[in-house]
Amino acid sequence: ADTTGLNNHYWAVVVNRTGAVCAVAFSGQARDAQWLLSRQIAAAKAFTANGLSLDGAPLSTAQLYPWVQPGAPGNPLFGLAGGNPVSPEKAYDGPYHLFGTRNDPMVGRRVGGTITFGGGLGLFVGSAAVGGVGLSGDTACADHSTAWRLRELLGLTPTAGNDRITLDNASGHPHCPNDAGTQGKN
Repeated sequence: ADTTGLNNHYWAVVVNRTGAVCAVAFSGQARDAQWLLSRQIAAAKAFTANGLSLDGAPLSTAQLYPWVQPGAPGNPLFGLAGGNPVSPEKAYDGPYHLFGTRNDPMVGRRVGGTITFGGGLGLFVGSAAVGGVGLSGDTACADHSTAWRLRELLGLTPTAGNDRITLDNASGHPHCPNDAGTQGKN
């Protein structure tokens, strides 16, 4: 139970170091208790965090937010999300009743995508990057907070680096409704 955000349910996706989906899950009573679009967003968050984290240098999707806003030269990654679109064929292939199960059609596939707001974290064994996790379904701050706790529960928190969210409307990730209790923030 997260006290930040809107108290919505989540989709969670885990990818391995190659970016292939390993697991897809949802937190509600049924797969339609959370936003369907959040399944694909969670996959893209996991892919992004994994793809931009290095050994000893974790990078969360929340940390990308200030770098991708329009207004160069201060935002050198503007347009980043447009360069790696998600594959809708892979994200939405297969029967709906399998979404979020052990046999989710995304499992084993690289869905791709780049997301530049909170909810994606790299997974680590010590300082070695081994994959990524993405959560989506609530505010970006709640997604980050819940992903932070999930990664800790999995025992896959990095021993080096800093991938915390900086909630600062001027130079970091914007504040979200009810974000005072956000975990994993600076």
